[in-house]
Amino acid sequence: MVTHFVHSVALITLVFTGFFIHSPFYSGSMQTNRTVHLIAAWILISTGVIRFYWAFFGRGSAPTGSRRKMPDYIFFLPQKENRGKTLESLKFHLFLRRTHPRTLKYNPLQKGTYAVLFLLSIIQIITGFEQWTPTLAFFSPLTYALGGPIIVRIIHYIVAWLFIVIIVLHSYLVLIEARPELPLMFFYREPREVTMSDGGEER
Repeated sequence: MVTHFVHSVALITLVFTGFFIHSPFYSGSMQTNRTVHLIAAWILISTGVIRFYWAFFGRGSAPTGSRRKMPDYIFFLPQKENRGKTLESLKFHLFLRRTHPRTLKYNPLQKGTYAVLFLLSIIQIITGFEQWTPTLAFFSPLTYALGGPIIVRIIHYIVAWLFIVIIVLHSYLVLIEARPELPLMFFYREPREVTMSDGGEER
């Protein structure tokens, strides 16, 4: 949960300073924004590495409704309990189904989103290093293979917008179906009681 919170703050900081660097929208310092952007990027990378390590070597976590802990990476892999649940999960989020299909800790849509976020993060990190002065020369062959500095900036900019779209959708889904767990997310306190708003199937 700590890495999730730090990730969120770092990502919001990256978006804010990134848009300023792209096109200043207030009377701030470009150098300050570049420095903050760089610090936030390294924090995001560091917490990402920590989260990846924790997934394989941490104490693990328990699926919803259970106290038995499992290695965290297992929840990101395809699982037979989630087989055939992708379309049903999509129907639920599109208000075409009243109950949430029974899945393990993460439903297929969440897993797909995490995979996309991982890929986008790699692209954003690489295109960011392609624009950072200390690593400019090292990544120069890749930069020109992609079409040059302008193309790299465009890719970086488009991926930033994809992150924004995913953040908005993620926030919406949290608010409509995971509000009882918010204290755990922000204050590291488990909710006293988690109730299903629709009286439907357990996730």
